[in-house]
Amino acid sequence: MKAALLHNLIDLVEEFNKINTSGTMEEFVVWLGGKYFESKESEGHLEQLDLMLAFQISLLNKSIKKQTKEVISESSLSSLDDYSFLLHLEQAESFRKMELIEMHNLEAPTGIEIIKRLLIKGLIEEFNDSEDKRAKRVKMTDTGKTELERLKPLVDAKFKSFAQTLPLNEKLSLVAAMNKLIRS
Repeated sequence: MKAALLHNLIDLVEEFNKINTSGTMEEFVVWLGGKYFESKESEGHLEQLDLMLAFQISLLNKSIKKQTKEVISESSLSSLDDYSFLLHLEQAESFRKMELIEMHNLEAPTGIEIIKRLLIKGLIEEFNDSEDKRAKRVKMTDTGKTELERLKPLVDAKFKSFAQTLPLNEKLSLVAAMNKLIRS
């Protein structure tokens, strides 16, 4: 590697750090791509591009739900959101109900309905929060753990086939870009 290229890279990292506080590698790669591939010609089409991006994200969401519907329908779950609630509960001892709902960016009534379904099916259990007497917490039951263990390889296979056309670098770049959109 030539020293000039290395100095140029250091300058780019410093420029990136001035405008970005988190400084993850994924965000740097997305920023770098934007810096080198933005064109003046695209400025007139930004509104259309933003609309197209939102529409395509919506289509991807529908496609994922459609592809996983077969697996979910052959389980005790009703939706991919049910599965996602169980996945999050696998990562922690418990969550307050509203924490879990907010994690999924759902309206409270929708999230409460998901929790009710999971409670009725015995996949999670509810208990009082020791810190806030008004709040309720939920955790996964052994039945929920068994169902999740059974479903995980099936759902993972659907997700893998969904993204198989993308090479690793494009997956990383897309994940970084989506995270940026989610946080904005």
